[in-house]
Amino acid sequence: MNNIRPFPPLGFVTDEDDEDAFIKFMPAHELKSWVFDNWLTAGGPFYNPDHEHVAELLHDDFEFLSFLWASGPAVSKKQKVLGICEKISFRGVWAKERQQEQMRAWFGHVPNYLITIDASFAEQANDRDFCRLIEHELYHIAAERDPDGEIIYSTSTGLPKHYLGGHDVEVFHGEIRQWGADKNVQRLVEIATNTPFIHENSIASGCGNCLVK
Repeated sequence: MNNIRPFPPLGFVTDEDDEDAFIKFMPAHELKSWVFDNWLTAGGPFYNPDHEHVAELLHDDFEFLSFLWASGPAVSKKQKVLGICEKISFRGVWAKERQQEQMRAWFGHVPNYLITIDASFAEQANDRDFCRLIEHELYHIAAERDPDGEIIYSTSTGLPKHYLGGHDVEVFHGEIRQWGADKNVQRLVEIATNTPFIHENSIASGCGNCLVK
């Protein structure tokens, strides 16, 4: 079991004070292996059955999901983006070939999904914040389900039908203040009052820097 939290390479992070600096990207093979061992393998310290539909595919097809380091954060709607999960899709003729070539250069294949993590955040984040970001991005890989909540499988491939899932709750604080909590927010509050599954001692044993000190 690979329990030591991976970090981006030394010197990779973009210097925010350098006006000529630009964002660089690097495949994060070690991060993928660490996530696979700790989240997507039964018995791992962060194993979550909610991601079993991803684990099922990765155990058979390790190319389904890849990870990428970005040397600095992106900015969207005036907020820093520390991580993003994408369903890989290409458009255009040469654009498609060009982007496929880039994926093969990074990973040796074209993944179905790609999770990009801000290396500058990973370099300074504590273990809980970093692990929570990883969990968040994994949840964006969703599987279609029937009315009973059972995963829908493709009749042609026999594999789960995946899609890029949105957030369970998207609401403004002011909206709740004005109008109160809807059923999704109420459910969130109910879950938040329970003891979390992942405790501090579990994080330390799963990815803490204390393991390498």
